[in-house]
Amino acid sequence: MDKLMNRSWVMKIIALLLAFMLYLSVNLDDGASSSNKILNRSSSANTGVETLTDVPVQVSYNEKNRIVRGVPDTVIMTLEGPKNILAQTKLQKDYQAYIDLDNLSLGQHRVKVQYRNISDSLNVVVKPDIVNVTIEERDSKQFSVEASYDKNKVKNGYEAGEATVSPRAVTVTGASSQLDQVAYVKAIIDLDNASKTVTKQATVVALDKNLNKLNVTVQPETVNVTIPVKNISKKVPIDVIQEGTPGDGVNITKLEPKTDTVKIIGPSDSLDKIDKIDNIPVDVTGITKSKDIKVNVPVPDGIDSVSPKQITVHVEVDKQGDEKDAEETDASAAETKSFKNLPVSLTGQSSKYTYELLSPTSVDADVKGPKSDLDKLTKSGISLSANVGNLSAGEHTVPIIINSPDSVTSTLSTKQAKVRVTAKKQSGTNDEQTDKETSGSTSDKETKPDTGSGSGTNPGTGNSGDSADKPSEETDTPEDNTDTPTDSTETGDDSSNQSDESSTPVDGQTDNTSGN
Repeated sequence: MDKLMNRSWVMKIIALLLAFMLYLSVNLDDGASSSNKILNRSSSANTGVETLTDVPVQVSYNEKNRIVRGVPDTVIMTLEGPKNILAQTKLQKDYQAYIDLDNLSLGQHRVKVQYRNISDSLNVVVKPDIVNVTIEERDSKQFSVEASYDKNKVKNGYEAGEATVSPRAVTVTGASSQLDQVAYVKAIIDLDNASKTVTKQATVVALDKNLNKLNVTVQPETVNVTIPVKNISKKVPIDVIQEGTPGDGVNITKLEPKTDTVKIIGPSDSLDKIDKIDNIPVDVTGITKSKDIKVNVPVPDGIDSVSPKQITVHVEVDKQGDEKDAEETDASAAETKSFKNLPVSLTGQSSKYTYELLSPTSVDADVKGPKSDLDKLTKSGISLSANVGNLSAGEHTVPIIINSPDSVTSTLSTKQAKVRVTAKKQSGTNDEQTDKETSGSTSDKETKPDTGSGSGTNPGTGNSGDSADKPSEETDTPEDNTDTPTDSTETGDDSSNQSDESSTPVDGQTDNTSGN
């Protein structure tokens, strides 16, 4: 063997073999590297990323005896891998995110959010992947239910009484720590301008001491709530007094209100304290003849409103000496002047209706007064109108009111006008219903013929504007004809308005409750 190795041609062959092996080794490495590069490029072109949002989290635990808090409702899952597998996963929607708490004890734990039904070829990232959960014993307690409502939200002139709830008690189930936080169990009711007894089903909520809603289960979820709503108005007499100084040589002999009583609306305790509204001032400053004066009715302390808000007072005067004789002389020298085709206009129109004056469109008037005043009087100094402010849909007969100077009196050829009222197309409202009820009670009054010397005038005085006040007062108090005796409190229900809406409390917001 040693002799063989000492020969030169053997060593040359061995060297050649080693060189050939080195050559193969280098070429194989380069080829493998190139092959890997090609494979990587191909792999990158077929790989994609998908983000799945709002993936529900399923929780496994003993629901009968335990309550779990701290588990998020959803998580975000990001998937990376072959595009065809990503597309298939997204399309089939078999993937799930879950937390397994079956073998954990009571208390706080940090647990991992896991996933399933996703191919092993995909890389999955879950956010959040770790959550803090609290496991507590499930408990149940009974609580009394209180009706929660704002007494001030009833219609003006009405009062809400104490509510009744059925069933009175409910069962609240949740974690022991949450049940310890329950301060109120309420059924929320919205009175929404109610004018009659309200009966509704209301959802029951459990609240902590700061009125924050607690995440507990309530059985039954709803209860029946009845809240009595009564009218709280009262009719009281009125009394007026003279204020100011009349004209020279004029004495005030009588102040006579054309309305004996008014209706006051307010809380029951305030109504009980008021039996009369007296000392209503009537300003007679500078008055020289008998006339009607409009006077505002003051609202007593503690009362919400008065109806009517304004009354008419007849002021009777007595003139002395020469002034009285001169007035009688002027009266004996009175003349009459006729005006033809005076137009009639409509006043008090509501945006809820359209109005059409059927007949007459013009009226003749005979005006009587001193010749000097008649000579100055023209058509432009006289106006005719019909008040449609309290009319409902339909055809109505309303008095024609004439406005002319105080020194003359007027007689109309036609004292009433026919008017057609049509409701516009729009959704009804409580206010519209109220308007209809009011107009229904007043329209009959308005159609009574005027038996005076002139519609809308005060015979003998010529004060045309004041004579129209009487119908207006009746309109303001449509209930007066059916009221109970003067000093009694009205308690009738009004069926014109009601509401079935419910509301729920807002976290952290204090409600105005009954019985708290």
